[in-house]
Amino acid sequence: MKRLVLALLLAIIVAVTIAVINYRFGSGYVVVSFADISIETSFIFAASVLTLSFFVFYYAMRALAFIVRMPLYLRLRARQRRAEQARQSLIKGLIEFHAGHFADAEKILLKQAPHSDTTLLNYMVAARAAHQQGADSRRDEYLKLAQNATPNAEVAVAITQAELQMAHQQYEQALATLKQADSLSPKNNYIKKLLASAYEQLADWSSLSNMLDDLRKNRLLAETDFNNLEISTYQNLLRQLSLQKNTQDVTALWQRLPRHLKDNSAILQIYIEHLLARQQSSDAETLLRNHLGKNWHEPLVLLYGQINSDKPQQQLETAEAWLPNHRNCAELLLVTGKLCVKNKLWGKARTYLEASLGIKPMAETYMHLAMLLEDKMQEPVKAQQHYQQGLKLAVRCGECAEPVAPAAKNVALPLRVV
Repeated sequence: MKRLVLALLLAIIVAVTIAVINYRFGSGYVVVSFADISIETSFIFAASVLTLSFFVFYYAMRALAFIVRMPLYLRLRARQRRAEQARQSLIKGLIEFHAGHFADAEKILLKQAPHSDTTLLNYMVAARAAHQQGADSRRDEYLKLAQNATPNAEVAVAITQAELQMAHQQYEQALATLKQADSLSPKNNYIKKLLASAYEQLADWSSLSNMLDDLRKNRLLAETDFNNLEISTYQNLLRQLSLQKNTQDVTALWQRLPRHLKDNSAILQIYIEHLLARQQSSDAETLLRNHLGKNWHEPLVLLYGQINSDKPQQQLETAEAWLPNHRNCAELLLVTGKLCVKNKLWGKARTYLEASLGIKPMAETYMHLAMLLEDKMQEPVKAQQHYQQGLKLAVRCGECAEPVAPAAKNVALPLRVV
């Protein structure tokens, strides 16, 4: 439109110029001679023909150029329409996906995927929609199409596939996918995070322990989550090696543990159980004595009572040294009572065991008190009563019923009775 206005303006300017020249200098004439032919005409007519011829030639060339470019223009317009349709299809598919209409979303996204500039995105969201419908084969097929459509997006496709496999509890397949992705992008922290999760789900504690340094250095987990994972990893790895009766590996692992993990009561408990199972009572007693002096933990106190030390008197003195600060600990009273039995202090053992029951009845306490009354103190009737109470309590504990423990404070203990 602008060009047409400019052309008309130029024609007006030329016409005015010719009119002014004709008025000022006369009409004049123009002679054109070619071979034996001569044409004579007025200057105004000749100028008008030339001007008109210029415009006719100009627009004829423009029309010809338009005709030549017409197929390309039509192809471009068709491509633009397809791109717009694909864009609208992607938007609609995403809306349907997030609305929970997974089948509709899958159908919409696939329809325009081959014509879209976002083919990768179409196929990856379609794969997630198929996953939500439990169609694993279609899911994997769409991911393969996504990778073929965009070869340089191999890592992104692999991560998506691993996420979907893990969500479907296909942990072994996810691990294989993640290892391949890790080989392609070894510095990708998100892949490392997913690898750690896969190892945890597969209970591959050895491989997970080898990743802990990376997880810590790159801060891939919140501090609390990392600490919990670290404890869980070494706790399970110690238990696994112990069950395999691989004493050398258990010892090597314990020795390379950092101090803060050796001070963890849950990890220490597994190691102590390993030592006790292999009759390494002296090492177990030393570790427990040092740990309980700084970090009180009732399950470890019970383990202390299971140690068959060759110095039971010293073991009893250690337990009694803890009593002033833990007077109401039923577990410590039970252990102290058991140690008194080992040292043949029957009356003292009875007092401790009865005090323990007064704080928190436990089946083990009833059993040890009943055995003491029956074997050493000739009170079979009371022994039978304690056997029955212990059995009832054990049954209740087996049914996940918590016994009601009577409150007891400041129990009088025979700390120096011989």
